[in-house]
Amino acid sequence: MKKLFILLALTAIFGNVKAQTDNDRRVIFIMLDGLRWQELFNGADTAIINVKRYAPNTKGITDLYWRPTQDERRMALMPFTWGYIKQHGLIIGNRWKNSLMQVSNKYKFSYPGYSETLCGWADDERINSNDNVPNPNINVLEVANKSKKYKNSVMAYACWGTVRYILNDERCGFPVQAGKYMPTTTEPPSVIETFLDDMKREMVEFWGDVTLDYITYRYASEAMKNHKPKVLYVSFGETDEFAHNGRYDHYLMAATHNDSFIQRLWQQAQDDPFYRDKTTFIVTCDHGRGIGKQWTDHGTNTDLSEETWLMAFGKDIPALGETENNGPFYNKQIAPTIAALLGIDFKPEGKDIGKKFFFVK
Repeated sequence: MKKLFILLALTAIFGNVKAQTDNDRRVIFIMLDGLRWQELFNGADTAIINVKRYAPNTKGITDLYWRPTQDERRMALMPFTWGYIKQHGLIIGNRWKNSLMQVSNKYKFSYPGYSETLCGWADDERINSNDNVPNPNINVLEVANKSKKYKNSVMAYACWGTVRYILNDERCGFPVQAGKYMPTTTEPPSVIETFLDDMKREMVEFWGDVTLDYITYRYASEAMKNHKPKVLYVSFGETDEFAHNGRYDHYLMAATHNDSFIQRLWQQAQDDPFYRDKTTFIVTCDHGRGIGKQWTDHGTNTDLSEETWLMAFGKDIPALGETENNGPFYNKQIAPTIAALLGIDFKPEGKDIGKKFFFVK
C-alpha cells in the first residue's frame, strides 16, 4: 500500500511538471453562427428591437439592451468582448470604421462558410449546400491532429449536427461531438457528460439536429478539464437559429450568453496550468445577415450576407483593440492563421488559398 501511494504521488508530481514544461501552444477556436457585425460593434439595432413581431416583450428587451450610445449598447450586449478583449486583443470587422472582413465563397450560408474558414479556401464547385455530405477538403484541425505536436490532442464540439460532415469525422481522426442526437465522444464519459447526454435526449427538438449553446459549452468545458486538448474547436448556433425564427430578443440574449461562454472558457484556461499563458483564442462567424426586414436571412439573395468579423486574444496576440482602416480580410485566412500559431505545415489543395493574418508572425 505504501509503495502504491508513493507511485501515485510521483505520477501526480511528474504529471504536473510535464504539464508545466510543455510549451506547445494551445488554440481555442470558437465560431458564433450568423452573428452580425452590426450587433457586435453597435449593440441592439433600433430598427429591429422596437418591432413587436421581432421582440414581443419590447419593453423588457429594451431595458436589457437599449442604451443611448454605441459604446454603452455593445457593452450591454457583450461585456466581456468590450470590457476585456478590446483591451487585451484585437477585433476586426467594424465597417463603420472601414475595417473590412468577409467570406470569399459566393453562397454566404453556413456549410460553405464553415468549410472556407476551416479549410482555408472557398470550394464553390463542391461546397454549395447545407446537406450532410462529407467534406472532401482537408481542414486545419485535421492537419494539426496528424502532426507530431498535436496528435490525439484535438477535439471539436458543435451545436449543429452538420458540423460532423463539415469536419468529416469519419476521416479527420479526432473526436467530433455535434448536434442534438450525438452523445459524448469520450470514454468513459464523466458524470456531467452523461447528464448532458440525458438532457439532449429529453429536451424539446427546437431546430432539428441542433442542440442548445449551453450544452455545447459544457461539453467543451468538460473536455478542457478532463482531457486537456491543445486544440479545441467550439461552434455555437443559437444566434443563427433565433434570427431565422425572427426572434430578435432571443438572438440578442444568445449573443450575450455566447460572450459569457467565451469569458468562462478563457477564465478556465487562465486557472489551469496546462493552458495558462499558452493559449490563443480566435473567435469569428460563418456569414453575415441582411439589414432591415432582411436581418433574419442570409445567402446569395440577401445583400451584405458576406460580411463577417474576427476577434483574437491570448498568447502572442497584440493589444490592438478595435482595428480601423484595414482589410479586406477573408474567412479563408483563419485556417492558415491557426496553422501559423500552432507551427504546423498546412497547404490546402485548392484555389485562391487564404494567407495568415497580419497579427501572426
